[in-house]
Amino acid sequence: MEIIETKEDYNKSSLGLIPNDWKQVHLNEVAKVIDGDRSSNYPSGNDIVDEGILFLSTKNIVNSFFDYHDTRFISKEKFDSIKKGKLKKDDLVITMRGSIGNVARFTGVPFQTALINAQMSIIRPTGINSEYLWSSLNSFIMPRYLQKITSGSAQPQLTKKDVEKIPIPLPPIGEQQKIALILSTWDKAIELKEKLIEQKKQQKKGLMQKLLTGEVRLPGFEGEWKKVRLGKIGKTYNGLSGKKAEDFGEGKPYIPYKAIFDNSKIYINKFEYVRIEENEKQNIVKYGDIFFTTSSETPDEVGMSSVLLEDVNEVYLNSFCFGYRLNNFDTLIPEFAQFLFRSDSFRRSTFKLAQGSTRFNISKNEMMKITVLLPSIEEQKAIAEVLSNADREIKLLKKQVNFLKEQKKGLMQLLLTGKVRVKV
Repeated sequence: MEIIETKEDYNKSSLGLIPNDWKQVHLNEVAKVIDGDRSSNYPSGNDIVDEGILFLSTKNIVNSFFDYHDTRFISKEKFDSIKKGKLKKDDLVITMRGSIGNVARFTGVPFQTALINAQMSIIRPTGINSEYLWSSLNSFIMPRYLQKITSGSAQPQLTKKDVEKIPIPLPPIGEQQKIALILSTWDKAIELKEKLIEQKKQQKKGLMQKLLTGEVRLPGFEGEWKKVRLGKIGKTYNGLSGKKAEDFGEGKPYIPYKAIFDNSKIYINKFEYVRIEENEKQNIVKYGDIFFTTSSETPDEVGMSSVLLEDVNEVYLNSFCFGYRLNNFDTLIPEFAQFLFRSDSFRRSTFKLAQGSTRFNISKNEMMKITVLLPSIEEQKAIAEVLSNADREIKLLKKQVNFLKEQKKGLMQLLLTGKVRVKV
């Protein structure tokens, strides 16, 4: 796996300079592009079964890999009746609509075959190493090409001809295999780290379930927990009111909906801006405030919470959330609230309050009727510290994954242009 600095002569190509013993080809010169089935025989909701042949959609491609957590199946009989879109080992799959240009490689494990939906196409290598082609399509080449062909498009989508014309740098086959092997080393390291992150998230979830219900007590703590109604220990307030679209983009910082939905604590680098007139009456947030989302497309996503754990000056709250301010920190501390209001037991309570059909809403008055079990302040601090340590560990692992991805990105730039050659 030795990498050597190159002193080769180069030729010009649309990808830049490449070694003179490489070629630049179009994708259709080294692979066959096969559309997904778009006939009347295409599987519908009625064809979905509990077990059978894997039926893939664009959501199953995540970060250039297949994600099988949320999968659908069709019967063997239905699969056999369809002519197009069937996967073989070492096929690549590219998304053609929605989030376009995402490419994953089908390894044949754990599923030996699968059917793609109509929003994807198969790239079947015929004169190129499958792993090398997959790496090429997940490099700088793809975003550069997509920008060129979709510039100005309101709803970008790819055609078969678009995919066939993707430019590919083509080194000799031995070098392709070696480049693929080197890059796969980084892929495996990234995959292992991401699996570890998932394990740590599950461990934290288990800890929250046990520690936030009192099922397991930390050493040195005993005694009964107190049942408390939220309306008794704090008050609610509204977010921004009376604002128009032109008021946003500059002015004073405010906490957007996504910053609350995405994380259990507020990150101040996620603030956006809104124009606030002098003497305008709007509620200002402060340290320890807890924010809840009031609306979502699904009932299990309303009432998501986030806690402000930093001192800030003149920051406002978006219109689609409400604030909850504790009367004091003698009964509940913000650091504990960060985890309490994201726990499964509390989320079940908010889920029951969601009302609507196409969009679901939650009443802050009803939220204030929810009761929670609270340990002593000292036990709250201890539990919060254990869970915060788990968060810090996950955050560190995510940084390591990002570092590995940046390393791989830099290496791809060198190897896939021949600026650095591999010794075969």
